Amino acid sequence: MKPAVVKGAFAAGPVLLLAGVVAMKFGWKGNTGLDWGIALPLWTGAHLAYVVGYLAFGIVLAVFWARARQNARNPGERTLADVLGVAGLVGLIAIQGQMVIDLIVGFRAENRAGMSAISRSIHDLPGFDAFFYGAVPSLQLGAVALLVALLAFRRDVPWWAAGTFVIGAACIGTQVTALMVLGGAALCVALPAMREPTAPRVPAMAA
Repeated sequence: MKPAVVKGAFAAGPVLLLAGVVAMKFGWKGNTGLDWGIALPLWTGAHLAYVVGYLAFGIVLAVFWARARQNARNPGERTLADVLGVAGLVGLIAIQGQMVIDLIVGFRAENRAGMSAISRSIHDLPGFDAFFYGAVPSLQLGAVALLVALLAFRRDVPWWAAGTFVIGAACIGTQVTALMVLGGAALCVALPAMREPTAPRVPAMAA
């Protein structure tokens, strides 16, 4: 993967997620009386920020996954890295699906009430909520956080950055507005510091 792409993903991912949180929590949810001509662009912009931000985190996931596999000391560590990588990929698919569905709902609706009616009809589909709106989407950020912790134990990323990232991810997972904002800010500080490995590369294990 090109270094410029990786560098951009590590910088833009958390910034875009934080922008999405701020737009949704303080713009959309905090102003229910907004004219639809303002509310819909706000909703759309926030979700597009999430889409691109989570795509950037997909690159982050791939980088940490590959790094954890390369530095694995035994088959158990490599298996753990693979399990976390696959879980993160499933979470990425789920969260991107959620964002696309929300965008479609927004464009089909004529107002907030219309959005609620369309959403209810979609959410009634069997298994829909469990995959796209349940715990599955959280696997994306959760898997990255656990890969970061694994890399920290291998001294591949700075401990302070790993700890800040894990705490920030946990704050985002609470869905509490103030904690989500703090968590997003923490990710903006921690993630760029982990772009390059701090430990010497070890020879890859035999398959």
